[in-house]
Amino acid sequence: MRIKTFRLKLIALVYLFLFFGVASIVDAVGFSIDSRWSKPNLNPKIGNGLHVFMSQDARDASDVTLTMKKVPNDPSSPPPLSYLNWRDIDWKNPFLKHGQAPDSSSSASNGPTRATLNTSNDLASDSSMKLELKMPSSTSIITSDSFDDLEDPFASKSASPEMPDPFEDYNRFMFDFNEGFYDNIMEPIVREYRDIVNEDIRMGISNIFANAMAPLKLVSSLLQGDVEKTGRVVGRTIINTTLGLGGMFDVASSAFDIDDVNEDLDQVLGSYGVPTGPYVVLPLFGPSSVRNIFGRAGGMFLSPTFHFAPGVEVGGSLTVTEQINDTSFIVDDIEQLEESTIDKYESVRDFYGQYRDGLVKE
Repeated sequence: MRIKTFRLKLIALVYLFLFFGVASIVDAVGFSIDSRWSKPNLNPKIGNGLHVFMSQDARDASDVTLTMKKVPNDPSSPPPLSYLNWRDIDWKNPFLKHGQAPDSSSSASNGPTRATLNTSNDLASDSSMKLELKMPSSTSIITSDSFDDLEDPFASKSASPEMPDPFEDYNRFMFDFNEGFYDNIMEPIVREYRDIVNEDIRMGISNIFANAMAPLKLVSSLLQGDVEKTGRVVGRTIINTTLGLGGMFDVASSAFDIDDVNEDLDQVLGSYGVPTGPYVVLPLFGPSSVRNIFGRAGGMFLSPTFHFAPGVEVGGSLTVTEQINDTSFIVDDIEQLEESTIDKYESVRDFYGQYRDGLVKE
């Protein structure tokens, strides 16, 4: 009987112990959950993590600065919210509750947009933490559409029309043929000629050929009705032929500031509105056009070599000599063009079209 009574008392004692122990644990767990989810402690002295909700605009911004600093508490300002229910959060602006009007003064400013969150705790008496989020306003961000308004400083003021190229297959074949002739025959001769003949002598030869083309320049200027260029051609021819020893020295430019004139019959046709026509690559002569072919044919009758050369052989030799002498000044530029371009054919075609169009518009 005593043993039975002792067992009953022991069982009752165990039940009481378990009851008070479990109640204490539940109370502790409930306080922890309530403190974590219902009333987050934002006091930095306790060391809790601080989570900041950012809007889509803030996350997409390229310039976001987070600044944390201590500021003294203003006793006149109302205490900050220590409780923020996730149901009340406006996810477009997580720092405002539903029904709360945003600050119009900050949103209407042109400067960077600022969202300020002041956090404090009832235990903090003399200081609080200030989290400041800065990001550029929408007016200060350059969009991709605004790049269309930017001006290319290297672009031509007047766009040149694209030269049609319906004979591209033939032109590419002839271009490759000319390139092979230049690489294997012309270039070695030009480089050897440049190394042997002094630059001043080569410049004198170039001046003689330029002075000999005065009849073509004179007729072209007259047909275009350009009195100023016509006078320059006449003045340069007289000065350089007499004082320049047959045109060897360009006295008109150095002593009288009379610049040379670059005119031909192709430019005459262009000035009267004749289109260039298709792009054509001529054997050995290189880039040309249908209009330029007719201009070359007409200019040949105004060349001194056509009228005064003793024969075709002499006239051809003078033409080859002029070509070798002129190429000796640009042989390095041609090599640099070959190294820097992906498609040399297109580069030469586009450059030729822009060059001839610029001469017509002068």
